[in-house]
Amino acid sequence: MERNRRETALRCLEIAVHPNTSDEEVLAAIRGFRRTAGRTPVAEITGGVPEHLLARLDQLNRANLALRRSIEEIEADRLAALRERQESEQRAQEISEELLAAEHRAEIAQRRLAEFQGAYGRISGGLRGENDDLRRALDEARRNMAQPIHEPVRVPPFQSALNAALQRPDPPHAPAFGQPWTA
Repeated sequence: MERNRRETALRCLEIAVHPNTSDEEVLAAIRGFRRTAGRTPVAEITGGVPEHLLARLDQLNRANLALRRSIEEIEADRLAALRERQESEQRAQEISEELLAAEHRAEIAQRRLAEFQGAYGRISGGLRGENDDLRRALDEARRNMAQPIHEPVRVPPFQSALNAALQRPDPPHAPAFGQPWTA
């Protein structure tokens, strides 16, 4: 393999394993390496590369993998925190709606309580007046009961009054029994 192609292929490899290389750049560097190297084995391309550079390349490759894993973990943590925040916001929204509904129910309950208290006041005021009237009537009945009872006036029974009336002579203008009455 000629020197210029070999250096280009090695440079592509170096870019591919560098820790600051993005995924898209890694793929582009690997494709560049394949186009440049063709079917030439990597050992033949790196044969002229000193051992310390190969060790450095291997070290950079491991560092690159470690950084990628770290990025994946950080991204997973970030997504978990984002999901948690969204769930918290949703729960806060639900609690806010529940609070508004509870406040509405409390306002209705306060209105009903005020209506009940008004009705209770009117009813209890009316009952107080009736109660006072009943007490006065009871007091008057007690006073009447305390007075001596008079002997009832003897009224002759109705039959005796009727008999007496029938024995009196008829007045001249009174119709006789049995005759029709005319006006």
